[in-house]
Amino acid sequence: MLDTFIESITDSFFILNTNWEFVRVNAAFEKVSRKTRKELIGFVIWDLFPMIVGTNFEKSYRKALQQNISLQFIDSFESANMWFNTTIYPSSDGLTIFIKNITDEKRAQEEVMWTKYSLEALINNTEDQIWSVDKETRYVYMNKAYRNRIMQLTGAEPKAGNYSYLHTGYSEDVIKEWNEYYRRALAGERYSIITESVDPLTHQKLSFEVSFNPIYKTKGDITGIGCFARDITERLKSEKAIVDQNERLRHIASLTSHELRRPVASMLGLINIMDRVNFFNPDNKEIIDHLLTVGNEIDEVIRLIVDKTFTGDHSSNKYQAP
Repeated sequence: MLDTFIESITDSFFILNTNWEFVRVNAAFEKVSRKTRKELIGFVIWDLFPMIVGTNFEKSYRKALQQNISLQFIDSFESANMWFNTTIYPSSDGLTIFIKNITDEKRAQEEVMWTKYSLEALINNTEDQIWSVDKETRYVYMNKAYRNRIMQLTGAEPKAGNYSYLHTGYSEDVIKEWNEYYRRALAGERYSIITESVDPLTHQKLSFEVSFNPIYKTKGDITGIGCFARDITERLKSEKAIVDQNERLRHIASLTSHELRRPVASMLGLINIMDRVNFFNPDNKEIIDHLLTVGNEIDEVIRLIVDKTFTGDHSSNKYQAP
């Protein structure tokens, strides 16, 4: 029965006597060592596997035998790129050793850790503020940008487990406002808002777009909220500049279509009635005087268009567009 059990387990199993010779091995050890029982039984482990001499495997085997203690450790064979969980049981006859190949588990752990560290690096290298709270609105996670922002506003760095926005420096109205934001998200609403604050260092008004995203368990229960805040101050300034520019263009178009067209039409009409055969016709003098007046009107409209184009001056004058 014991033999059947030993041969059926997937862990490598072998017994060494006090002379470090293999006394017994199972099929799993044959496979991992790439040696048959005939090549193993009766031979010294250090002779068959010189690559483990000086490693933690040799040190642990000798320690267990010399001190008569059981040991368990995890280590790798770098040459084979494999990880093993080893358990050693001593006896008066030698050592009984179980070795579990945990290479796949170790690689999975390393991949998870790599993903975690990569995600941490990505999250903490952004200017966007990212944080999450649980159902009680206590902090679960905060990135560096968020910690720094709260530190600037309140003078105290937030800690995991603290209640969000219950910081020194926030008024009751602000706390009430944020509690309502969290309540909406905890009720399942996914939405965004725009908030404004004043930079304590520059005293500049800042605008942030904040999104609230419920966090769900696999069964659909809401466990907390993920929050993202992005500084949109420059974006809003650019949008306002575009709106202002479009407004100026609208005024320019209005001036061009209304105020410039009239004197140009007058000028064309005067030129049309001018005596171009007899330039010295007395009537031409009056026409030329009118042309000068119309020319001055055109010049005024052109100057007004230039002012509105480069300064955005919408001050009222006789050519103000309706």
